[in-house]
Amino acid sequence: MSLLDSAAPDFSDPLGLLAACHQRMLGFCELLERMQPWLRSRGVDKDASESAKRVLRYFNTAGALHHLDEEVDLFPMLGNDHRIGVLIDRLRAEHRALEQGWTELARQLEGLLNGHYDPEAFDAAVTPFCAGYRSHIHDEESELLARAKSRLSETQLRKLGESMAARREPSRNSRTQ
Repeated sequence: MSLLDSAAPDFSDPLGLLAACHQRMLGFCELLERMQPWLRSRGVDKDASESAKRVLRYFNTAGALHHLDEEVDLFPMLGNDHRIGVLIDRLRAEHRALEQGWTELARQLEGLLNGHYDPEAFDAAVTPFCAGYRSHIHDEESELLARAKSRLSETQLRKLGESMAARREPSRNSRTQ
């Protein structure tokens, strides 16, 4: 037993890092769902504003990078046999749907920060976004990451981690934007 939590995965454990990102996404979904009754009872206060900023910051950066990590690097590494291809096609389609949901939810969060909170529109954006992420993450964890753990070589895992790290380098990101 240890008093300290185990260290968070880093780029040397790219599959662990992807799973940890899933947990953060689920945590932000829980925060969004806690915001719903909070906003109805307390309105847009400092806590709600700070929560909205944190959700925006996470999904605008780490969430977008996470989808790229999977689509640009992980999916191609898993090959193209029919079974994995069907799964990957479905996950890509889910990414597009989640990104569309994020566009509307981000609009609602920005509105909340700018004094335009619409409870019905906020709830209508939060509920499907969080449900979609929960389902998507379940499938990625139980199907995709499970297959990746058994199929990818140490060399592939190292390359995946290196690519993920490079995608997050500030100098690289500023040149591509």
